[in-house]
Amino acid sequence: MQTLPGRSYARHEVTLDELRTLTAGFAYADTLLDEGLISADYDAVVVDGDLHLPSLQLGNGTVFLVVTGNLTIDGSCEDCDDPATGLYVLGNLQAGSVFTAGMLGVQGDLTVTRTLAGYYNDYSAIVKGRTQAAVFFPENHFFEFGGEPTFGHVLGESASHRVPGQWAGLMKETLLGRALMDRFPGEDNEEVAAFTEEEIATYGASTLLDAPSLYALVIADKPVLTD
Repeated sequence: MQTLPGRSYARHEVTLDELRTLTAGFAYADTLLDEGLISADYDAVVVDGDLHLPSLQLGNGTVFLVVTGNLTIDGSCEDCDDPATGLYVLGNLQAGSVFTAGMLGVQGDLTVTRTLAGYYNDYSAIVKGRTQAAVFFPENHFFEFGGEPTFGHVLGESASHRVPGQWAGLMKETLLGRALMDRFPGEDNEEVAAFTEEEIATYGASTLLDAPSLYALVIADKPVLTD
């Protein structure tokens, strides 16, 4: 269980009403704030000001985190959908890698050094500022970008359906050829390096990916592509 600094709901240092007020600018944040979710088993924490962590994993103890300043994470930032989690940053969020299956809200900019990956469609990510990541893999998760996103590579043919319409044209499968790491397996456990250029052109590189293996790399804060 990761212990986070800040004011705790479990210790009666913050109320649900204050949490609702702090996250009022993000749609559906209040749906996570009820006594059925935030209980003796799952805590909500508010960090007043900036927070710097080596890594962050929500869902094991803390399920709702609000940072009123900037959040800087050297490694991976990971949340989950079971239990439902909410991470809300009222400043900027910077991380090595981001894996989000729960609710993610960033008032400022989101900067991801390696991979920004979404999972499943029960919840969504809202970034009101600019978003930048070396790799973007939305899978079936919805992303709302307030500013034009910048990605080195976009993985997944359905990516254009997971972002607002004005940015959909940017969400093309740009991964081509052999940019995949040689060790990265395909869905049938073959090495991607064994696929021919014709197979990649026919099926699309991201169709050949094994998503669980990709997620494992993201959570471990490892790159999924070669330089």
